[in-house]
Amino acid sequence: MQHEEFMSLKETGQKGNFLLPFTVCKTVLPDFYTTFPMHWHNEMEIVYVEEGEFEECIDFEYYHITKGDIILVNPCVLHSFRQYKDEKACFRTIMFDFCMLTGNTADASSIKYFNPFMDGSYISPQIISPGQNHYSELAECVRSLLDTYMEKESFFEIKIKAELYKLFYILFRNFFKAESGNNSIKDSTTCNIKIILDYISENYMRPITIDELADSVNLSKHYFMRFFKKYMGMTCIEYINDYRLNIATNLLLTTRMQITEVAASIGIANLSYFNRIFKKKYNMTPKEYRFNADRTEHSFKETHYPANS
Repeated sequence: MQHEEFMSLKETGQKGNFLLPFTVCKTVLPDFYTTFPMHWHNEMEIVYVEEGEFEECIDFEYYHITKGDIILVNPCVLHSFRQYKDEKACFRTIMFDFCMLTGNTADASSIKYFNPFMDGSYISPQIISPGQNHYSELAECVRSLLDTYMEKESFFEIKIKAELYKLFYILFRNFFKAESGNNSIKDSTTCNIKIILDYISENYMRPITIDELADSVNLSKHYFMRFFKKYMGMTCIEYINDYRLNIATNLLLTTRMQITEVAASIGIANLSYFNRIFKKKYNMTPKEYRFNADRTEHSFKETHYPANS
């Protein structure tokens, strides 16, 4: 996978494949990184937390996530995650395309439930935790989906589809509520954030100025900086650096590129600056990071890199 595709804010790659647009990936924090920047994708994302705790940001709201929590990230919703203090965490993520459930023909399920859900006519909880009503029933279904995909026994594709329908039956019956009210302001904010982040994802390999980012959403430079900090929880420069460093760690882990080449490929020509911001985030130099990664027994391929996840 090319690193441009890997970190594209809006993913172009399909999850799973054409015949089964469904996949499961595992994330362990902080094996190779402590944060993953804001991103979005067309697929539905369901996260099951197996161990530890971390922080998840969904649609500009921050949540403290703990063991057993189930996280629902609807299609096209902005989200990110980061390590909580020095805590470790392990979670598995299900990602799938709604075409698995809606197909090409209209029926009662699509018209009454799935299409309105995709249009935002239902409110779904972001986090469902142990102890909540109907949690056990939902968690059992999520674990069954995870196990079915990982074991891949005969006819597993049919079982995955059946379990997805069961999962949404539980969600619609017990957790989803009909939407009400006017969300036009929130929609406008989300649209602007997506435009800004898409611009960064398409231009991170070269110097990016605040002026051009502000122009991309027709805001003044001063207002843009306040707007970005308010909704992203960090300055624009901090976000761009964080975004670039996540790409850099992937390159350090999956290629033999020289450190100078890695820095140049993410738009940083000054090697000393690259080393400085890298060490500030990871408490080690890029060279040390690659050396430590080479020594670990953890499989990189099992780690979740939700490229726009």
